[in-house]
Amino acid sequence: MRWLIRPGALVAAALLAAACGATTPVLERTSRGPNAEEFFIQQSYAANGRSPNFDEKRVWQDQMDEKVFKYLRDHPELEQTSRYSEFRFWRQVAPGSTAGEVKVLLGEPREQTVDPALMAALGEQHWMAVRTTAKEAWVYPLGWVVFFDDKGVIDMLRRVSPLEVRDE
Repeated sequence: MRWLIRPGALVAAALLAAACGATTPVLERTSRGPNAEEFFIQQSYAANGRSPNFDEKRVWQDQMDEKVFKYLRDHPELEQTSRYSEFRFWRQVAPGSTAGEVKVLLGEPREQTVDPALMAALGEQHWMAVRTTAKEAWVYPLGWVVFFDDKGVIDMLRRVSPLEVRDE
């Protein structure tokens, strides 16, 4: 009986490994952009190998509040826009967000480009829809690519695993 369990376990492990290896990430177009808190949590995992504790979250929240309120004092016109709630309360990039708003929420990008060939490579199958207005692309962690025109964010793409559970 014991000899039957081992081959069964090996077959199950092989099937699981094959399923995981066969899933390639997908680049999806999204209307909801990256969120400052998910970037903070990712940075904590990268630096500490764990999620932030209560005190670290509180300090980060205080610092983020300070940056957001300073930006709002310097740019009072943002309060009259439809993306005000996303910026102030949700701390999330939205279509129309300016470069300054994105930097307040997400920090400096890993990469910035104005090269159409590189932007086409970053946009993959979505480039045809974005190319007429995109002037610049910023690459962020967690698979995010944010495209800008002269005024602000025009499109956002995210590379996700097909196995990732989505809450949308």
